[in-house]
Amino acid sequence: MLVVLLTLWMWVGYLMGFVSLVVSQSTLHDAPSSTTPIDPELFAKAITHAKTMAITNDPNHRQHIQQHQQLLDQLQSGNIEALYTVAQSLNQRGAGDDRITSVQLWHALADGPAAHVLSAVALGFSYAEVDKELALKYFVQAAQGKGDGGPHQAAAFNAGRLFLELNDAASSLAYIRACANVHNQFPAYATPQLTQTCQEAYETLSLHIRQETTSPPGIEDAAEMFLYSSIDEFPEPNSKEFAMWARGMEYLEMYATLVREGNARGEISGNKKGQTYLLAAQQELEHMKSGYGKNMSELQHYLIDIILGRVQVLMTAMESEDGYEL
Repeated sequence: MLVVLLTLWMWVGYLMGFVSLVVSQSTLHDAPSSTTPIDPELFAKAITHAKTMAITNDPNHRQHIQQHQQLLDQLQSGNIEALYTVAQSLNQRGAGDDRITSVQLWHALADGPAAHVLSAVALGFSYAEVDKELALKYFVQAAQGKGDGGPHQAAAFNAGRLFLELNDAASSLAYIRACANVHNQFPAYATPQLTQTCQEAYETLSLHIRQETTSPPGIEDAAEMFLYSSIDEFPEPNSKEFAMWARGMEYLEMYATLVREGNARGEISGNKKGQTYLLAAQQELEHMKSGYGKNMSELQHYLIDIILGRVQVLMTAMESEDGYEL
C-alpha cells in the first residue's frame, strides 16, 4: 500500500496552502467566548505583548485604541479569544522567543479545559513539519470540535493528509470523508471550496487504491478500510447491513484467534472450528454483497472481493488440513 499512498501524497500536497488560508474562517462559528486559567508567567508575557499591540499607524487611530482597550480588558479576565489573538500576533512577529510564547499560549488553550479548537489548529500547523504525529493529534482534536461547536473542516482534511503520509489509508479515508461531509450535518462550519477539495481528494484516493497493482491491500487492510470507503457513509451504524458486516468481521476474528493460538493447524478440532468460522464469515459477507451491493461504492466492492477471495483461499487450505494466517 505504500506506493499508492506516496503517489496520492504528491497529488494532495499542493492543496495544503489552500487549506491553511481557510483556517480562520471558522472563527465566526466558534462557541461564545469564555475564560480559562493560565500560568501567571505566561499570562504576564501575553499582557506585555498586548500592550505593544496599541502602537499603530492606522488613520482610524481612535477606533484602534478602543479595540485595543477592549482586548486588554478581555485579556485581564483570561478571555480565551483574547489570549488566542495575542498568540497569533506573537507568532506573526517571527522572533524566536515570540514564536515560542505563542505556541505555549496555544498549548494552554488547546490542552486546557477550554480545548480551544483554533488553538489546536494552530498547533497542528506549528508541528506539521517537525513532529507529524503531534501535529496529527491536534488536527484530529480540532476536527472533532468542542461541545456544541461543530468540527473544523480544514483540520479534518489536514488530519487525513497526515494519516496518508503515515501510511494509514483507513484513517485517511475516514478524515477526508469527514471533511467532505461536514456540510451535511454542520453547514455553518463548511465552505463550498473546501468541501469540493475534500470530495476530489477522497475520490482520487479511492481510485488509486483500486488501481494499485504493485502492492494491493491485503485482507486486514481491506477490512480496516471498508467502513470508510463510501462517501455516502454506507453502511450506516445500527442498520441490518452494518450488522452483517460486523458479524462477518467477528467470525474472521474468531478464526484469527484460532490461528494465533495455534489451534487451526495440525488439529482436526481446530480445523473444524476454523472452517466453521470462515464459512460463517463468507455467508455474512456474500449476503451483504448480494442484498446491498447497489448501495456499496466501487471501492467497497473491490475491498469485499479481496476479503472474500482470501477467505476462499483459507477455506480451501483448511480442507487440506493446512491452515493459513489471514
